[in-house]
Amino acid sequence: MRLISVIVPVYNVEDYLEQCIESITNQTYSELQIILIDDGSTDESGEICDRYALIDDRIEVIHKKNEGLVSARKSGAAVARGEYVAFVDGDDWIDCDTFQRLMEVGQGADIITFACIEEYETYQLVETNTIEEGLYDSKDKRIVLYESMLLNHHFFEFGIMPHLCDKLIKRHIWKENQLNVSDSVSYGEDAACVYPCLIDASAVYVTKLPMYHYRQRTGSIVKSGIKIAKKNFADIYNLLETKFNLAPLGREKLQEHLEYYMWFILLVKAYDVLNKDALLFPFKKVSPNMRLIIYGAGGFGKTIKSYCDNSDSISVSGWVDLHYANYRQQGLDVTSIEQIQHMEYDCVVIAILNERVAETIKDELIQRGVAEERIDWVKKEILKHEKIPEWIKE
Repeated sequence: MRLISVIVPVYNVEDYLEQCIESITNQTYSELQIILIDDGSTDESGEICDRYALIDDRIEVIHKKNEGLVSARKSGAAVARGEYVAFVDGDDWIDCDTFQRLMEVGQGADIITFACIEEYETYQLVETNTIEEGLYDSKDKRIVLYESMLLNHHFFEFGIMPHLCDKLIKRHIWKENQLNVSDSVSYGEDAACVYPCLIDASAVYVTKLPMYHYRQRTGSIVKSGIKIAKKNFADIYNLLETKFNLAPLGREKLQEHLEYYMWFILLVKAYDVLNKDALLFPFKKVSPNMRLIIYGAGGFGKTIKSYCDNSDSISVSGWVDLHYANYRQQGLDVTSIEQIQHMEYDCVVIAILNERVAETIKDELIQRGVAEERIDWVKKEILKHEKIPEWIKE
């Protein structure tokens, strides 16, 4: 059996850590090196790691000062011995046969990528790769991979999901690319490693088996309102731009898709520094003194709601989402779609950054009596003619 090194960054997740560790130790595939990296936890997480290390000799524990996820993974890279590496965050878990099934279907590929399940309090969402399942190893197949892995037709729909947690990667490929990611990158750090790994892989196997359970916690960095430094985005762009220029195939498409990817992460986490002329970029139908309904309470929806609340030129008549009950439990004033008929408004903006999903929502709104000319959403065609901020490339 081939050894798999499982890298588990741990930071203040005492309530979830036992479930995480046991989902790994109970794997039907037993040839594992389990590396628990306590990244300066201030709760009981470090003690829990040590306790499990005493009862399973496959577990190694690293205690270090808190320096973030990238630094923690690099600590794992220093001791990992497996042919493959896998990743599980300390508050998540995996199915008990995850590694066995991946090794059986993966055909010895350098990277085996699968699907994950987003676990919300009241519902689940399966997040999967949108390119076809199978082995990408020939020149023609790799062209298809490179030209669709970052963006697959629609804005913004990944062909290969950017997460490390839903992949098995040959250690030598991952380690080299992980070490190239700056420790200061705290948003988009997975993508900064994953896509360079895909460029370096001779063979990639794609399956849509959902086996990773990604716990959605309101307190995580990705979902919090923590301001992300401009340097974070510049580091990601420069790293990916350099790597894509070295790609053996598909360079032009990779560079084009990188521009769209930067818009994607900027819209979510750097909206306030975009300095665009539009009143509510990139919604072209919004004009001064309009009353808006915002559809969507995810990351981008929260960004747009906050921006509108602080604007003197826009008022918000309502905020709706299909999963409104979940957001209301978080204290957000989100209501059901049915309430639109009782609201006074000039435009509904769909604050969802997947154009295909947004168009489906648009059709549903039309069926509910909303005039199409009063609906706006993020369109790839509009962003095609916009240039990303110059400071990204500095």
